[in-house]
Amino acid sequence: MTNVSNMPKIYIRRTIPEKYLAQISALGAEVIVDHWEYGEPEPPISQDISDCNIVLTLGLTDTLSILKNAPNIKWVQSLSVGLDALLHEEVRKSDIVITNTKGCTSVPIAEHTIAMMASLARGIHLMIRNQLDNRWAPTPITDLSGSTVGIIGYGEIGKQIAKRAKALDMFVIGCKKRPSKLSGEDPADKIVGLDHIDDVIAEADFLILALPSTPDTYQLINKERLAKMKESSFLINIGRGNTIEEEELIHLLNEKKIAGAALDVFEVEPLPHEHPLWEVENVVISPHNAFFSPNTIDRYMEVFLENIQRFKDGKDLINVVDKQLGY
Repeated sequence: MTNVSNMPKIYIRRTIPEKYLAQISALGAEVIVDHWEYGEPEPPISQDISDCNIVLTLGLTDTLSILKNAPNIKWVQSLSVGLDALLHEEVRKSDIVITNTKGCTSVPIAEHTIAMMASLARGIHLMIRNQLDNRWAPTPITDLSGSTVGIIGYGEIGKQIAKRAKALDMFVIGCKKRPSKLSGEDPADKIVGLDHIDDVIAEADFLILALPSTPDTYQLINKERLAKMKESSFLINIGRGNTIEEEELIHLLNEKKIAGAALDVFEVEPLPHEHPLWEVENVVISPHNAFFSPNTIDRYMEVFLENIQRFKDGKDLINVVDKQLGY
């Protein structure tokens, strides 16, 4: 039986399709919506939200400054895996449950990563520059087959990348905080702890960063670690921009100390027009959209609708975040 105290009253701080608003209402939820597009200023609160007990928002950008107007919030569903803005001290110390969209974006991010590896290996980014300059010239080429992929932050996304890399005959090393024993179902060839991160960096032909943003991962890939990369290697970051020392990466790219990089995330987003990365020849820039596919919102809302029903029934929610670990 549904607990009356758990009847959902939801404050939505994003723009979502009307069909999902209808499905949310069909579950018996009261809904208040303030549209907030990514990259736009935070909107003012348009209605009284003091009785709301659920917030749907983007934890990547929302600091939940609205909590002072919403003292009854019990649960926040983030429409991003990353919780960079949301997980500040006030929220960490509160009783508010945080859930995210873990698992919803693993496949598109893995497909994006494979696309970037293939593009860098075949020199497609350089071919495009030549084409824009009407220049017929050879570009450096390397093989994916037989290359070593090092995945720093080997979680669900890392496993999906490894699965596809193995199909391309690549050797895969997963590196994670709590390494587990390699099982027959895991696509990686080897899994090691973060205490072996320097070895993985030195060995990788393609170094993939799939790290969350936490105090422990801030600039984990620093000047000293970047210097361990081979000159022939490529770096791909689909985790968080602040996990890498950006200025040093730019220096290494310009000096051809590494072969190239594909970056989907940055310290400042959107990447400023005057940022030096735009002018770096051997880098591919994507606008933090590795996660996206035509089915992204469907996957997000499937999780949210399931959690609304669980909230009503007093059951444990799915994708609950450890607020101290940050993921």
